[in-house]
Amino acid sequence: MSETDRWHGGGAAEAPVELRILGPVQVWAGGRRLAVDRPLERAVLVRLGLARGMPVPDGRLAADLWGEGELRRPIPRLRVLISRLRAALGEHNDAVRRTSAGYRARVVVTDLVAAEAAADRMHAARRAGRHEDVRVAAGDAVSRWRAPALADLLALPFAQAEAARLTEWRLGLTVTGLDAAVRAGADADVVAELAALVAEHPLHEPLARLHAIAVYRNGSPPDALHRLHRLRRALADELGMDPSPETAELEVRMLNHDPSLRVPTRPPTPPLEPAGTDGGRALCGPADLFVGRTRRLSP
Repeated sequence: MSETDRWHGGGAAEAPVELRILGPVQVWAGGRRLAVDRPLERAVLVRLGLARGMPVPDGRLAADLWGEGELRRPIPRLRVLISRLRAALGEHNDAVRRTSAGYRARVVVTDLVAAEAAADRMHAARRAGRHEDVRVAAGDAVSRWRAPALADLLALPFAQAEAARLTEWRLGLTVTGLDAAVRAGADADVVAELAALVAEHPLHEPLARLHAIAVYRNGSPPDALHRLHRLRRALADELGMDPSPETAELEVRMLNHDPSLRVPTRPPTPPLEPAGTDGGRALCGPADLFVGRTRRLSP
């Protein structure tokens, strides 16, 4: 067994420190919350936690915390910061260790891991065409957010980038769940939720297409077409560009009253069609929006 395996595979007394980052950062161990009060101490623990047990070189760690070239003598200051973090962790201070390759942490980012597990279930259900299971798994993943990710650390370089990725991922999970609801026959609540998201992200084409399909399937084809036309104008005015071929194709299908846009009248029978199709035609929902797990930060 490797040193890393021994370090991460101990008994209950050696249970790793737990981090929660989908909201303001929280640090837990042994069933109680630890008072890691200073933002930089929480930030360095998060950065090491996101490396998932791999050591992070000193230079990389300092640059992620303070920016490239923004701090004189960053390595001595990093050592002081690690010393303060270990003091704040108290009896759990061995969760952060020095190695020849840099610092590493025996930390589990529990809410992120739970969201990733739910996303895996969502992907599996989508491949099988189980729309209700997709919706439930996506909802489970999204429920792990307490507030915007890393909300208390956004002044730090690495946290800004990671928070942006997690925000995009959360939107992808949300839209994937709504896509499943639309495929199964969206109700008024789903249409209203899509309308709110479109208002928040007016240039997001996959989201706008999904909203238009939901409106169409709820008995208002003219309104659905109007929303696509509004998207076309917004793209031209704000970005100086035309809509994607997928959006243009959806407009044509709506004008032609394509039967594949209707709500299925009965559940599909085996064999299931591949996820992302309806009657052999692309639904033009946000199949390409969800890009999977957020990229792990390199050590």
